[in-house]
Amino acid sequence: MSVSYAKQVAAEKALGLLRDRLANATRIGVGTGSTVAKIVELIMDDPGLARAMRTARVYASSLATLLMLRRYGVEAYSYTPRGGLDVYFDGADEVAIGDGECMLVKGRGAAMVREKILAYNSRYTVIVVDESKVSSSLGEKGKPVPVEVLEYALEALLDELNALGVRAEVRSGCGCRDGPALTDNSGIVVDTWPWGVVEPSQYEALLDRLPGVVGHGLFIGYADAVVVGRGEGGAAVYSCRRTRRNPAL
Repeated sequence: MSVSYAKQVAAEKALGLLRDRLANATRIGVGTGSTVAKIVELIMDDPGLARAMRTARVYASSLATLLMLRRYGVEAYSYTPRGGLDVYFDGADEVAIGDGECMLVKGRGAAMVREKILAYNSRYTVIVVDESKVSSSLGEKGKPVPVEVLEYALEALLDELNALGVRAEVRSGCGCRDGPALTDNSGIVVDTWPWGVVEPSQYEALLDRLPGVVGHGLFIGYADAVVVGRGEGGAAVYSCRRTRRNPAL
């Protein structure tokens, strides 16, 4: 079975998991990516959930998501509200699940900082992926950890990461423009490969303290559940140990 079929299965399972929360939510957060787009499509095909989406206040993690939602007639917003979100759903580029801990790599769409803000400020966060995104440990698939960096700090950051043995490259050649990839915050995207050099939790701590780093694509402890769609049909739901949430919620 194809990856697209597995995404469809994952989206359908996620919709079942989220149905009651979406129907009763007043504030909904929506992530970025093809799996998220599939979930939104299913929501808008359901008259009751479509009405709930158009009635609630909906917050998008990227300009791409905001425009998609508005095409469906949803009045979406591009900020995080006071009081947080009732529910947030998103995808991921890689997921490792073990002993209740769900570790993610996100940011292929360069929306990782806004996605993390929404996830942190949501009472319930669900990540939805197909089985091709699942690893026994992060880094197994060789995907980079994207880092959003201020231009002012870019070259110093590259030097520091390279000195630590971490491969770090400014993302470019994205196809829509010449030059480096920029986020919706106008930060520069640096793709990094810490695998085999620094453990994920240590790398997270390092990036969080480096001046000039706006944010990064390591998500450790941000999800309440992960939904995985499988190519042979069916999907699994994994509960996660949530450790990152705004305590004011």
